[in-house]
Amino acid sequence: MQQVLEMACRAAQTDVNIMLLGESGVGKEVVSRFVHRSSPRSQAPFIAINCAAIPETLLEATLFGFEKGAFTGALQSAPGKFEQAQGGTLMLDEVTEMAAGLQAKLLRVLQEREIERVGGRKRIALDLRIVATSNRELQLAVRQGVLREDLYYRLSVFPLRIPPLRERREDILPLATSMLEHYAARFRLGAAPQLDAGAKQSLQSHQWPGNVRELENVIQRSAILCSQGVITASDLFLQSFDVIPPSFPQLPGADQTFIDAARATPRRDLDAELAENERQLIADALRDNHGSKKLTAERLGISPRTLRHKLQRLREAGVELPPTHDG
Repeated sequence: MQQVLEMACRAAQTDVNIMLLGESGVGKEVVSRFVHRSSPRSQAPFIAINCAAIPETLLEATLFGFEKGAFTGALQSAPGKFEQAQGGTLMLDEVTEMAAGLQAKLLRVLQEREIERVGGRKRIALDLRIVATSNRELQLAVRQGVLREDLYYRLSVFPLRIPPLRERREDILPLATSMLEHYAARFRLGAAPQLDAGAKQSLQSHQWPGNVRELENVIQRSAILCSQGVITASDLFLQSFDVIPPSFPQLPGADQTFIDAARATPRRDLDAELAENERQLIADALRDNHGSKKLTAERLGISPRTLRHKLQRLREAGVELPPTHDG
């Protein structure tokens, strides 16, 4: 990762297009923001858009903006993401999921460095850096017709592969410690919980198919579930949610009947507790981000679409949530 960041920092000093490659959850947006902060454009906006999360019919207007009356519901003109990123950096997340027709328009933008809003005739000159990301193998995507070959060459001027977490296991414990400090402050837990030897071993031996995003979710959960400020391997729940760890200490004067009942706690009780924790995490994240669904999804490490579904289910269940907006 030090080599990746060193190369990213050198590329950041120019306006070269950068393509970040890697599995889902490795931290492509984190590296994109690092590029932006390390560049002469650091004081201008950083705008990110997930090309896979927006319906094809809306993505063009979202990227290019639109003029009043361009389509039904366009009651006033609005700038797109390209204009919003003027002077700064635009991250096109999962660019290989973009429809072929829109890929052709993106290619023209990269060539001409100008756009026209949907329904407009005025050309708008662009001054920004493009950082694209994908979790696909790009040459295979080109052969399969998923990605235009000419667009591939335009975007991949400076490709950077971010290795999965299982290939950089020395990062796992420092990342986990940093996350524990962050979430202890955010959840108002007091001192950050500590990982015992068993928890450290479990973290380092896990394969992490979800990479850093999965690690972050595990750390959030274990910070809430641990007792006396110490996280054990059983608090991580890395293998299965079906097993309740039988680690109930015998306290002086404790009712053994109660302890036996706790050991026999059914799965549905754990499900209910986890669901309540999830509701609290979502509500806290919404409040911290002033109702922004976009920022909340980024904070929770889930897609905006997943967050919308969760919010809908919570509202249908009668859960009171802070007011939200799409920004």
